[in-house]
Amino acid sequence: MRIVQIWPELEPGDRGKAALDFIQELARQDAKPIVISAGGALVARLELHDVQHIPLPLNKKPFWAMALVRRLRSVLQNLNADVVHVHGRLTAQVVWRAWDGMDVNTRPSLVTHVDGYYSPSRRDVGLVSGPCVIASSDGIASHLKAHLGEKLVNPTHIVHWGISSREFDRSKPVSGQWHLRFLNSYPQLEGKNWWLYSGPLSEKGELKVFLHALARAVTSREDLLGLVVGASKGGDLHHIRKLEQLAQELGLEGKVLFLGERKDLRELYASSQLTFSLANPGEPSGQSAMQALAMGCSVVAYKDTCAGEVLEGCFPKGVVERGDSQALCDVGLALMERRDKVELNGFFHEEIVKKTINIYRDLVGSSSQAEAD
Repeated sequence: MRIVQIWPELEPGDRGKAALDFIQELARQDAKPIVISAGGALVARLELHDVQHIPLPLNKKPFWAMALVRRLRSVLQNLNADVVHVHGRLTAQVVWRAWDGMDVNTRPSLVTHVDGYYSPSRRDVGLVSGPCVIASSDGIASHLKAHLGEKLVNPTHIVHWGISSREFDRSKPVSGQWHLRFLNSYPQLEGKNWWLYSGPLSEKGELKVFLHALARAVTSREDLLGLVVGASKGGDLHHIRKLEQLAQELGLEGKVLFLGERKDLRELYASSQLTFSLANPGEPSGQSAMQALAMGCSVVAYKDTCAGEVLEGCFPKGVVERGDSQALCDVGLALMERRDKVELNGFFHEEIVKKTINIYRDLVGSSSQAEAD
């Protein structure tokens, strides 16, 4: 089966890494992916895996992107693909126009992928007008049904973004050297239990709720410290200083450490007693919760997030209602006492890609049957 994956661009970052991981796993499962995008620093890594890349400036503004429709249609006709899978709102608009103008008897099956909460717009026609729409969470699928349900040809499939089982493999122990270096940098952590908050830092974000929960918890557990990992948007330190000031006002001086952005999250998840994944409702992936669970760390997450969806299937004891710092404290302390076994099932790339390939096969099969009829 020949699959054309179409992305706006392939640059480093969360979206770029998700694209790269997904495409590489498709190749491992013999789906023969071909990638079309505006290019980027990650293209070279694709080519190392013998994945063909076709450059098209699909990340341009709508006026210029529409000029690409005829060119893209010609490319798709020459590729003779079975499935075209497109990511991104503007990109979907261009691809749908190109696909809609192809011969209905020979054109590939079209799959569009929605991984954000978009406000209803005339640009949504490309996202939802094709025969198959995949949403990256239950929340996004519900959002599409509520706001664009009349435009959906078929019910939305739900396929979460996954994580790498190679990168987050708990069978590979954290090195003693990492522990030694980390404790040398933060000697106050010696002999302590850690609650880890991982996410963007904002004065209006949920870190405030975490700090209030931690302040309550440390009155019961003197061995407890909080680690905060993340950075403010744009690198603005003003919010960080306000959050540090709040921590002091709550009596958390010496009880919480702001570590900034880190590249050793695997090790931090494996070494922490609890991870708090307190995203905004619009957060589409829940990957921090998946990564922590994969490393055997219990997770607390809000019910109305993608992380909450992940926990409902893998670790429901960690699901709480939004904004309740007392509930966060109570659940956190209870989980520390119980130390339940933690597993992640259904969210690794291998499983996610298998599920997606099954959608491709069903779609291609139904298209072939329709042509035969």
